[in-house]
Amino acid sequence: MEKKALHSDACCSANDCCKACAIANGEHDHACEHGGSELKKELATLAGGAVLFAIGLFLEGTAAGFVLLLLAYALLGVQVVFRAVKGLFSGNFLDENMLMSVATFGALALGDTAEAAGVMLFYRVGELLQELAVDRSRRSIQAAIDMRPEKARVLRDGETEVEPELVEAGERILVKPGERIPLDGIVESGESYADHSAITGESAPVFLEVGSTAVSGGINKSGALTIRVTERYERSTVSRIMEAVEDAEKNKPKLQGFITRFSHVYTPAVIVLAALVAFLPPVLGMGELSVWVHKALLFLVISCPCALVLSVPLTFFAGLANASARGVLFKGANILETIARAKAFAFDKTGTLTKGVFRVTKIEPANGWSEKDILAYAAALERMSTHPVGRALAEADGAGYAAEGAEELAGRGMRGTVNGKAVLAGNAKLMELNGVAVTGARGTVVYVAIDGAYTGAVTVGDELKPGAAQAVKALKDRAGYVAMLTGDNEAAAHETANAAGVDEVYFSLLPEDKLTVMRRIREKRGTTVFVGDGINDAPVLAGADAGCTIGLTSTDAAVEAADLVLMRDDLSLLPQTVELSRRTLFTAKLNVALALFIKAAVMVLGLLGYAKMWMAVFADVGAALLCVLVALTLMPVRKKR
Repeated sequence: MEKKALHSDACCSANDCCKACAIANGEHDHACEHGGSELKKELATLAGGAVLFAIGLFLEGTAAGFVLLLLAYALLGVQVVFRAVKGLFSGNFLDENMLMSVATFGALALGDTAEAAGVMLFYRVGELLQELAVDRSRRSIQAAIDMRPEKARVLRDGETEVEPELVEAGERILVKPGERIPLDGIVESGESYADHSAITGESAPVFLEVGSTAVSGGINKSGALTIRVTERYERSTVSRIMEAVEDAEKNKPKLQGFITRFSHVYTPAVIVLAALVAFLPPVLGMGELSVWVHKALLFLVISCPCALVLSVPLTFFAGLANASARGVLFKGANILETIARAKAFAFDKTGTLTKGVFRVTKIEPANGWSEKDILAYAAALERMSTHPVGRALAEADGAGYAAEGAEELAGRGMRGTVNGKAVLAGNAKLMELNGVAVTGARGTVVYVAIDGAYTGAVTVGDELKPGAAQAVKALKDRAGYVAMLTGDNEAAAHETANAAGVDEVYFSLLPEDKLTVMRRIREKRGTTVFVGDGINDAPVLAGADAGCTIGLTSTDAAVEAADLVLMRDDLSLLPQTVELSRRTLFTAKLNVALALFIKAAVMVLGLLGYAKMWMAVFADVGAALLCVLVALTLMPVRKKR
């Protein structure tokens, strides 16, 4: 899978208004990465320009001073003017470089050489600081999410290093200490601790031994491991995470979309207004042409939208990086905004609010069947199920019958043939659809019918996940409403709902019923987030405003349908994510307000004749830098292990 650069459409839509914007996009076509040599070259240019400017300013009014200021302008401004000319021929003629060039050319034409040189010096310094700040953010974001392994040591008649994409399921790989685990699999030999923090956000190392599940993207810390690969690379945990991260920018949040549309009309409007400021007042006899041209040049510099188009996408990407460091994966920046606006949360029960680790607690036989036979026939089918209830029956059974033609019916149960007999094992809805009358049993119940006749019921027990009740309370405090949607019967549903503290509970729901109920909640409450983990949750996960699942325990269908993935089984991440999302949205709005306020204030001062050109540059570059620094407050803080 080809590695993509993080990209921001909002920046591009503004005609690449500044180099820092290109850095945020991961572009490197014009000295955007200030590595050692580039940074030294830039610093040398700035130092030389600053010295020439200082001496020229000291000698201002003399021929030597004029020449030095002109040399300072040339040294500092040649790169800006070159990019402006380049943009002119490529169609990007309304970018920041063109505005800055026009403004300083105007200052030179008005005879203010010192101001022109000073503006270029201040602009280049601000530009460098801005680039370094954005570059730090980009690198931090990539470091937070880039967990792609570069190679895999596959054991094929010896040890061979290949790309992970070339390893098939069933092959064995060797992972040495310090190496990243390239593929999902089961440990066949060796013991070690693995660092899964890049996947789950959990810093505590995980002990791996024979039979343990090794998750791709983790780092092997101590001993060598031989792992039997269970999934090809494109279906591995790390691949799915990276694909989601790389697709995140395709779905822009509403605020970023607004800025994109805004920038399409903003810059042309600024050019027209600047022309009116320059020529209309003199025509109306309100002052000299040179004074109003100077004000118009100030207006052009102040009005560059760089701070707006740069800071908003950078703010959202910083929020995404923070979420990734916590073990929360958004599939789009727009989902982060959706979570921030959430008014209701709806949870699945089994495996989401509860542990999903069931055990058989009661068997109620009927029509002369024994408890042992009921369990044996039901377990034969349930061994073929991915549902936790099915695993509980299989683990409790000692007969080990084999089933033929077993079929899982989403939201209902299983059917198939066992020992030549047609067997149904599932909920009351399954029995009703097949004309089987059942007796009332309470709790989570698997009803069993053999050859069309009711034979009994198996009751299993589950328990609430640690911290689930606290997470529900925190979400109620933040969003205002939490419901539970489950396919289980009324008794089992109410038992879990009471323990979790949800506002409302809906039970005996089929997958399509969950979707209907979720839509009803959304109509009444507003933006709704659904949290689930099973195959039967896929429709409602896809249909909700935002679907959330638990990545390492959920089914593939749930992960594919969800918009938000918790990379560790910890429901406390949800209220944390709501807080982070709201903070990100607030920061983005704050950046927009800061940029507009600074520009408006300096613009008014300029029109009144109180602003200098350096103030105009601050309103542009300074505002952009300030917005970048505000966005950086969202970046995750690295914890010491």
